[in-house]
Amino acid sequence: MKENKSLMQLGEEYEAAARFVKERIDKKRAQLKGLRESICSNEAYELKRDLQVLYAEYREAREIADYLKKYYEPHSGRRELFSY
Repeated sequence: MKENKSLMQLGEEYEAAARFVKERIDKKRAQLKGLRESICSNEAYELKRDLQVLYAEYREAREIADYLKKYYEPHSGRRELFSY
């Protein structure tokens, strides 16, 4: 049976996803910090590329979480986030 979730619950799920991505960012940053001697290595470039993707994922998850959790608040700017 399909569960209907509120926007607040969905926002909390996005927050949890953002925390998971943040943990991955922290691990990748620690790996990169460990490569100080070989900062120009292919592994370092791959880690930096991965970090760029993870930072984008993190920002997006946080923005969506905030959008969903504040959807019904007056003056929350909810229309500005996804204006095309």
